[in-house]
Amino acid sequence: MTDSFDASVMTPEMAAAMAPRAVVAGHISITDVERFFPDARLFTVLRDPVDRCLSWYYYARVFPNTDHADVAAAHALGVEDFFAADRAVTFRNIFNRQVRQLGDHVLNTDVDMDAALARAKEVLARCVWIGRQERLDADSVRLGQVFPQMAGVRLGTLNVTPGRPAAREISPELRAAVAAHNRYDMELYAFAESLIAEAERPALHRRAV
Repeated sequence: MTDSFDASVMTPEMAAAMAPRAVVAGHISITDVERFFPDARLFTVLRDPVDRCLSWYYYARVFPNTDHADVAAAHALGVEDFFAADRAVTFRNIFNRQVRQLGDHVLNTDVDMDAALARAKEVLARCVWIGRQERLDADSVRLGQVFPQMAGVRLGTLNVTPGRPAAREISPELRAAVAAHNRYDMELYAFAESLIAEAERPALHRRAV
């Protein structure tokens, strides 16, 4: 069976409830994984950092709950002004969120980003499978190679906000503003793509032979 987990600090009680599950999925920070599930086989799905942040902004604008400062700011500000906002506003969901989750704890506001990036790369190198939301159908083929019981399974994309511009459609100025919040995530995403290319290379070679 599968269990899911929202971004929070995992407690021993939460971990005990998840322990019988075959798969636990969700916004789980690596510090919680290593504390409670040190022998777990890891796999993850990453997303292009600029596309992820744009999607989050447009999702937040229609999300009714404005208790968080970043959601309230998304309601109040146009997209250019939002991505020009101070890090105190954008930190929770925009600022290098993937590195913070894979290299530290996503709720740690005192995170050392250089150390988190190095750790996130180590975590990715340990993953038995890495997917990219933008290429999930193709990457799911490799998932079936790693887990034969999942052969033929196609993972659906989540958190896709309809009716918003794609990353390729925004202005260079806006792209630069979004990227400025995600320097570490962009380096991690490029590293993930290099790992995926390496994982796919033997399969390509076997087909050529």
